[in-house]
Amino acid sequence: MSDRAMPPSESLTGELVVRNGPDRGVSRSLLVPVTLIGSNENCDLRILDILVRSVHCVISITPDGPHLRSVGGTPLVNGIPTSSRLLHTGDLMTVGPLELEVHWRLPPGPAPNSSAIVPRPKLASFGGNDSPGRSDPARRSACRQAG
Repeated sequence: MSDRAMPPSESLTGELVVRNGPDRGVSRSLLVPVTLIGSNENCDLRILDILVRSVHCVISITPDGPHLRSVGGTPLVNGIPTSSRLLHTGDLMTVGPLELEVHWRLPPGPAPNSSAIVPRPKLASFGGNDSPGRSDPARRSACRQAG
């Protein structure tokens, strides 16, 4: 298995961690939009085994999280063969002889029950009978103190 090193300054949103074999504990960051998994030397996660196809499967980063899609082989997720599915933290992927655990953290977003839109304060209208000095008692008070 080979792993392209990523700069430590980038914050991880997800990773695959090897759970068995000689590379146990090695992780592959899911920072790129697409991660190719297979035996081909151009794959991002290369697994050299007769059971692993040249490009076995692909993980795409979507707004909902990492999405696994089989390409040339059939990976297992939590022991179930799959051709396409969304991955979650703790899922165990099996590709050939290798078990990979999925770790995924959603980027920080708005707090629950918060509004993404911040209301803008109403602007005072100075048309008609309104004038800057008569629009609001608090404003008149502030104008007097400033003057």
